[in-house]
Formats: sequence, C-alpha cells, structure tokens
Amino acid sequence: MKFWYRIERKPSPVWQFSPHESFRLTEEDITDFVNCVKEYAFISIFNKDYAKDATEACQYLSILRPELIVPPIVEMVFESIDNTNEPHRFTSIMTCLTRITRELIRQTSDYSQGQTYVLPLLMSVLPGIDLNDFKKTSVTLEFLNTMFMLITCVDCSSAVNIRNDLDDIEIEVCLSTAKFDDFIHEFLNRIFQIIKVLSTDTSDAAVAIDEANMEDSTLESNLKTIMTNIVQQCSSKIFRIIREKIIDFVTRSYWSSKVRKIVASLVRAIVLGDPAETLKYLLPKTCDYINKIMNDAEGHGLLTDHKGDKELTWYLYLFSELLRARGDTLIIYKQMIISVFHRCIQIIHKGSYKAVASAAKHLLKSLTHIHLINNRSTIENIDGPYVDFLPIRMWGQPVDVDKFQAQYYIPGDDELNFVREFVETFMYLELELLKEKSSKLSNEERLRSLTIVHHIATGCFRVVPRISSPNVQNLEPTVVPYSSQSQVQYSMYSKQPKFRENIRLRLLIDIGKLLDMLVTSHSDDVSSIKIAHKIYSATSIYYGGSKHHVNELRKEFQANKLFIKNRLCSERQNPRFLIMKRIALQLEQFEIIEYATLTEIDKQVALKLFELSTNRYSEVRRQAQNELFSVLNRYRFSSQVLVDRIIELLNASGEVDHDQIKGCLYILLGNNNCFLPTEDSWATIEKLWPTLVRTPHASKISTQNLITDIKIHINKVFVTKEIIQNLNEKSIRAAAVLWHPLESNEMNTREVHNQANIQLYNRLMETLSSLLKDNILTWRQQETAMAFLCLLLQRQIPIPSSCIQTSVNLLVHDHSELRKYAAKSVAAICRLQKTPRIYVEKTLDKILQENQNNGSTVITHDECQPGDRDDNLWITIDNYKPPESQAEWEQTCFMDKTFLGYYTWPNIIKYPINKRAYYTQNDMPEQVAIIYNRFIDKNFIIQLTNLTALFRNFGLAFVNNFIEQVYVLIRDKTHEKQEGSHRVAAEIVAAIIRGSKYWTLEMLDELWTKLTPLLTEVCLNLDSETLRYWNTAFNCAMEHEDPRRMYRLVEFIRTLIDNQSSSNTFNETSRWSLIQTLRMFEWRIPSIWCDIYEHAKDLLDHSFKSVREHIAT
Repeated sequence: MKFWYRIERKPSPVWQFSPHESFRLTEEDITDFVNCVKEYAFISIFNKDYAKDATEACQYLSILRPELIVPPIVEMVFESIDNTNEPHRFTSIMTCLTRITRELIRQTSDYSQGQTYVLPLLMSVLPGIDLNDFKKTSVTLEFLNTMFMLITCVDCSSAVNIRNDLDDIEIEVCLSTAKFDDFIHEFLNRIFQIIKVLSTDTSDAAVAIDEANMEDSTLESNLKTIMTNIVQQCSSKIFRIIREKIIDFVTRSYWSSKVRKIVASLVRAIVLGDPAETLKYLLPKTCDYINKIMNDAEGHGLLTDHKGDKELTWYLYLFSELLRARGDTLIIYKQMIISVFHRCIQIIHKGSYKAVASAAKHLLKSLTHIHLINNRSTIENIDGPYVDFLPIRMWGQPVDVDKFQAQYYIPGDDELNFVREFVETFMYLELELLKEKSSKLSNEERLRSLTIVHHIATGCFRVVPRISSPNVQNLEPTVVPYSSQSQVQYSMYSKQPKFRENIRLRLLIDIGKLLDMLVTSHSDDVSSIKIAHKIYSATSIYYGGSKHHVNELRKEFQANKLFIKNRLCSERQNPRFLIMKRIALQLEQFEIIEYATLTEIDKQVALKLFELSTNRYSEVRRQAQNELFSVLNRYRFSSQVLVDRIIELLNASGEVDHDQIKGCLYILLGNNNCFLPTEDSWATIEKLWPTLVRTPHASKISTQNLITDIKIHINKVFVTKEIIQNLNEKSIRAAAVLWHPLESNEMNTREVHNQANIQLYNRLMETLSSLLKDNILTWRQQETAMAFLCLLLQRQIPIPSSCIQTSVNLLVHDHSELRKYAAKSVAAICRLQKTPRIYVEKTLDKILQENQNNGSTVITHDECQPGDRDDNLWITIDNYKPPESQAEWEQTCFMDKTFLGYYTWPNIIKYPINKRAYYTQNDMPEQVAIIYNRFIDKNFIIQLTNLTALFRNFGLAFVNNFIEQVYVLIRDKTHEKQEGSHRVAAEIVAAIIRGSKYWTLEMLDELWTKLTPLLTEVCLNLDSETLRYWNTAFNCAMEHEDPRRMYRLVEFIRTLIDNQSSSNTFNETSRWSLIQTLRMFEWRIPSIWCDIYEHAKDLLDHSFKSVREHIAT
C-alpha cells in the first residue's frame, strides 16, 4: 500500500516537499515492483489467513500493470473450474477475479487483450452456480454482477463486416459477443432449475432454518442485481429473449412462498429494464388470472377463507411486483388495476392481503416518486448499426460528469390524480370500517384493515403536506428561530393532489383513538397495536423515504465503488453506472428531509408514544419505544417534552408499576440514534442524572441492570458540553449579516444563556456531591454518582469545593470501585489546577548561538533532510552538559517530541521555559488547599492505596511522606499483597518523576538523592510478578520527554548495563527489560545506544536462551 500511495498520479496535500527527480519512480521501477510482488500475491490468494489482503493487492497490481496480472489469474480460473479435488481454489480465485474485473474488460493504450477472456469466462463459470455449494454460488454470482455492471450485453459481431478500423483483438471480441445469446439461455436455465429445486417440499439439506433463510435472501439479492444490470445494459433483441423466458417461467405455474421472492426478483428486473413492454405482455395476463380465480364458483368464498388460495396469493404477489413500474406506464392500465383492488382488497387470508397491501404501496410510490431513466453505461444507441459507435470500446470506461445527460421521470398531473382517486377510494373505506366496527372485528380482520391503511399511507405520504401546527416554544434559548434552520421542502410537481382533507391529520385522529381502544379493550391484539404504532408515528415523521433504505443503498454503492474505482485516476473518472447509483442515492436522501422544528402536533405524537412505551405489555412497549426514538431522532430538542414526565415516574414514592419504570429506563437507554441522558442541554442533564442516581425503584435486578447499562453508555458517549459560549465579534457580525442586525435584548441572550448554564452545572455538581456525602445511597448508586462526577469535570469554570472534598475523601473509601473513581477524579482536578507554563519563541539560529553551535548548516522548513545533522546534534544527549545554575536550567530549550528536528526545522521554535510555579502553604486557593491539607497528613498517606498526581502542583511538599510509604510497599513480603504493593509503589515513583519536570535544580538534586537508592533496591529485588509494573513506571515517566531533561533517569538506566553479569538468569533478563524502556527516545540518545550495543555484543553467546532473546530485542 505504501508503494501504491507513492505512485498515485495526483499530488498529495500531505506532502510538504517535492521529491528530487532522481528519487521518483519510473515506469521500469513500477514494472519491476509488480514482477517482484505478483508471485507472492498469487500464492497468498489460496491462504485463508491472507486471502483478503492478497485479492486487494492483486487489484492494485492489475491497475498498475494489467498485462502482468490479468492473464495468470484468468489461467488459474480456468484450471480451478474442473479441479474436483480442491474446490476451495475456485472460490478463492473467483473472489480475486471479481476485484480485477474492470482491468480485465477495459481497453487501454497498454492492454486490451483482457476483453478476449470475457465471453469464455462467462460461459465457463456458469457451473459455479451450484445449489449444493452456497459459497461457490455466491462468489460466482458476485463476479457476474460486477461484470454486467461494466459491460453491455450486445451482439456486435456485425461490426466486423461494417467497420474497417478494428484491430485483431477487437475483431475477436466482436465475434465472441455472438455468444451472449447462448449465455443468457444457459444462465436463466440454471436459475430456473435452482428455483424448482428450492420450491420442492422435501430437502436433503440439513441446515438451520435461519441459515437457509439467509442464503435464500442472499441469492435473491444477487439475482435481482445481476438481472437488473443485464436488462439495463442489453440490446432489444436480448431483452426480448429474457422477457419471454421469464414470463413463460413465472406464469407456467404458481410458486410457493419459499421461492416467491426469488421469482419476483426476476420479474422486478425486467420491469425496471423496460416497464412498458413488460407490462404489455404480463400485467393483463396476471389480472386475467386473478379475475378468473375470483370468478370461479368458490371465488366468493375466498374473501372470508383464512386458509386462502395458493395460486391466487402467487398472482397477487406477481401483481404487486408489476406495480413497481414507472407511473407513466401504469396510467394506461388504470381501470384494470383499480378493478383488481376492488375484487381483492377485502380478502382475509394473511398472505393474500399482505400482497394486496404491498401492491398498493408499490403503486403509490411509482406514481409519486422520481426515478432515473436509462441506467446504461452509455447514452449511445447499442442496438446498432455500429458505424459510429462500438459497444466494446465503452466497456469499463469512465464518463465525463459534465456530459452525463441524466434523465428523470417526474410524476405529472395524471399520476397525481390517480393517487388522489386511489387513496380516497380505498383508504377511507378502511378507516370507516375501523371507526365504526373496530371493537366488533376479529383480530385478523382488524390487522388486515390496518395493514392496508399502513401501506397506502406509506405509499402516498410523499405528496401529503405536513400538518399545520404552531411550533413548541422555549425548547432552547436562541436568537435565530429554529424554523429558519429547517430545510424547505420544495414541491417537485406541477401541482399537489387535492385530497378532501389532510390525510395525516385524519390518520392522527382516527388511529390515535383506535390505539386507546386497543390498549384498553384489546391488549391481546399485539400485531394490530404494532401496525397502529407505525401509522401513528408516520403521520409526524414519514415523508416518502426511510433511513434504513438509504443506508442499504449507501452500503451497496460503497461496495461497488470498492471493486470498480481506479485510484490512479482523478475523483471523477468513474463508470456511468456508478454515477447513476450515486444520483439514485442522492434522490433517496432528498426524500428524508428532516424538519428541525417541533410542532404541537409532533409533541402530541411523542407524548402518546411515551405513554404506550410504558405500557404493561412488553411487546407494546417495545414497538412504541422504537417509534418514539424515530420521532425524537427527527426533531431537535424534542426529548425535552418527555423529561419532566420521566422524572415524575422515577421519583414517585410508594408503589409504582414496575413496567412503567422499566419503560422509562428503556427510553433513557435509547438506541444507536437516540440517547436522552447526553442530548440537548445542561437543563436536561441537571434533571436526569441525579434522578438516575437516587431513584428509589432500583430494587429489582432488571432495573438495576438497566441503570448500569445507561451509566456505561453515558460513560462511552458523553462529551462535555459547552458551558460558556465564547464567540468572537467577527462571528457575531457575520451572523448578523446572514440574519438581521441584532437588537440589544437579542445581544443579551447569549449572556443569559451562559449564566443559566453555569448555575445548572454548579447545581448538578452540588447535588451529586451531597448525595455521596449524605450516605443515603446504596453502594451501586454511589458508584453511579461518582462515575457521573468524574465525567463532569471541565476547565471552563471552577469545580465546586464540595466536589473536590468529596473526591479526596473517597480516596480511602472501603469500596474499591469508589476509590478508583476518586483517584481518576483527583488526578483530573490536579491537572485542572496546574499553573500555566511560560512559552518563549526563538529562531533556530539564536538557539544554536546559545548552544555555542554557530557553524552548523541550518535546514529550513522548505527543505527536508532526515537523519543526524550538525544542526540537530544539540537536542541529543551526546555531549550534553547539565546546567550548573538555576538560570541555565530554566533557559535550556528542551524539545519533548522526538520528531522535532529530525526532518527539518520550523522558522520559529516555540517551547516552554523549564520553570513552573507551584503552590505553597501560604499561597494557594481554597480549592487547592483542600487537596494539600489531606495529603500533608501522614496518616492519610498511609491509608491511601491509589496513585494521585500531585507533585507537579506542590513540589517537594509530599515527597517525604510518599517515599517513606514506597519503602514500606516494596519491602512488603506478604505473598498476597506483594504484587499489588509493587504496583502502587511503581505508580507513585512514576508520578514523582513525571511531576518533577519543571522543578528547580536544587529540588531535583534533593529528589534524586532519595530516589536513586530506592530504585537500586527495586532493581535488585525484581521478580516475574513485579517487573511489568516497573517497566510501565519507567515508560510513563519518560514518555514524550526530552532525554536531556530526564538525563538523571537515563543515566540510572544506563548504569544497569555496567553491572557484572549475574548468575541469576531472571535478574539478568530483568535489567535488560528495563533498559528497553529507552526505546522511546529513538535517535536522541546515540551515545547510550552505542554503549548498549557494545555490552550486548559480549552477551550474544550467553548460556541462557532467555538472556539472548532479551538482548536480541
């Protein structure tokens, strides 16, 4: 991949220098590289651990040199087809072949022979469609799908006799295209055979039902995309063949539910390919079959027969698929379509009325949605004669976006009038039935009626306007109303259909009343309640598209892009079909426009769904919660209308319905798109978090687990919200220009909002602190409160003193989890309280002068010369002389990042002086004094068993207490405590070294006088349990530090190699393990590395293997 990025044809903005011409790759270098790598890639294709990487490598190599990659892979494909001993080789090599398809079928100036393999490959891989081997079938269909995305399925053999500009390869390819007819016949025959086998009642496949369903779904999806690609890219002659074979197959007999979707996918493909011709030959025939069955002597009984008729159900399903055609082609058959719905909409059989409902939805969507026309890879006439255009020259070629000429179908007046007539004919009929006889209907009859209403509403809501209602006020203070931020939904039609009333409002009222009745009197009818939930929420949030469908389209687009995109070309060098998919995706995204404002109607929907989300029936709760999350996710700040009700239920005293509590907690837990405890504002957080901590209804295991899940999710996703909104004057002026000149009261809105946030934050922190202090919480609630307290620490405003006091006191709490949270909290507070560093800016020349290195040649930021140079020698530890005075120590330029100076130097170097103020007993704020007073207490240090980073802020004040305690810890020989004692001791030592970064020389000398004997004792008594803690301690102490600043610790580690080789093998390996911690200094300690190298050479023949291995690393 690194080589690939290096030869990418477009300049990378990351590069900060232009490589010299002598260092640039030549065409010969690329050829040598491909020859060098290709054999290893070919071998790895069949290695299951590296097959994915190998196929990706082959794709990139084929783009670089297709003539070196494509022929060997094609040859391996042909060899693997008849290899019965190693069937896995076929699936592996077919996966690789799919990734190089574009390079296989493309004509380029360097390689075009790959086109000669197209028809032989298509014919040869057909045996891979084998029902007994699903993986083999899957990879074969994936290859065919990718192939037909890029080629036109056209017999252009006649071009050989018409044109005289064809070369030998083009003549061969043109003649081979005559076999497309044979391929289509053979391919469809195999698919028909698979469908027949799957439709049989008996099966010898001993697989789980879920696995079989997944395989059938994958097969259906692959067949749909392959057939769609073929019919959209084929000539009229081949389409005629396909249409006739599919129509004959689907009308020959009725198909069982097991294969119904697979057969329907074939019909859907030809409907999309040429809707007018397909409907002409198939829709009248299908309607005749339906009418014939309904007109039979027993036909009238089918309306009330719960068992249904399999043949009728199949033809209704086929009828539903045919109504996916474009609206302008359906208008011709308007009366025929309406008559079928009149005959069949009252059928009670579940499979049949679902097919009728789907047909209604497909019809309305076809009549109201915008579609792309002509999805071929070229806009030229592919039916011939091929005088000026040759299809094979367009295989896999990119198109110019500016000359794309996309064509759209936009519904006209006739289509919209059809929609109005259909909705008013059939939806109102069902609504009246539900209104007048709902309580008398059986569960099956009610479910049928609701299913019909739901599908009709889903189909027509694209052209039904939003319910007119005032916006909910005061959700969040703002100068610019949120209505101005919402996207305006412009009409794409010449006129809107004139319904007798707003259908959304009618459904909102009728379905709302129906839900109340169902929950009260028919709570056992869970299926009807689920459908009613969907209809009720759709009146507020559904406008013709769904995020799920958009996400599926996006995944498909990204997968196709991965296989097809040529990364050596510019961003706009894509085949036409890929651009068409991107446009189709964009059209779907237009249909899920999100309104930013919450109206009173939307609020009513949210509150209704909330009450249903706390119902006593779990299925009702679950479905209502899903719909509620969809509403909350669409409208900003909509969750605020629920917060007070949630708090009321969670804080209620006495006996409360446990199902209501669980419903509230599940609403708070949310889903991937909606999570109330971290949304909106500080007002919401200030109300919810303390309520979660102190709720008295957490006695049951189920509610305790829910609260724990909410806490974990808060911990994962919460990002500290802005308390004080800091805007500069330039931003305010720009906003005023976009909006209007701000009045004085509008200017004060921000300040009022900031003050309110500060009060809310302080009140929240004080509440959590008081809950912890009052000892009224269970241990689990205390843990939750402390977790929240840690998350709320921030630097915009001071932390309340009570919170600091609570955190410090909990450092010695009996509960280990509380101690851990307290340690994190105090460490964060100390970081917030640290005094600021003082920075200086100097040029490199001035720094070199101060380091008496005037003769160095300076590499400026415009140049790049990696490695050791005269001008970066001064930041290595070589020849470093520690300063003798405090003034020299403070003015020394320390560069903590190892990359600085290695490549080049900036114009100005900014660095902190080696001095930082620290707090003293007579000069510290109240909040700092709280920590000081506790840690100066020797008894408190003895009780403390967790590390706290204090030395940066207080200097040597606590060192004696901690050093004394560290000696106690490292000398603890109790077997049960020894490992934990060393861990704590290592953390304390690392914190002391890290915190002493900006101490004075005098303080550092005093510190290391105490640390050196302690570390020496540690290194002499290491064992297998404690070594890793001290390795970590040394790593943490030196991470991102200038080795010159840490020269005392570096020198101590270096002295470990001076010790004579020990007969104790573990002691020897331990010393070398600690020496390895110097690796983080990289090139900055060359003299130390030389010393280590010399000592290591003498031990390469050490008698113990473990010592040799540590030295080798």
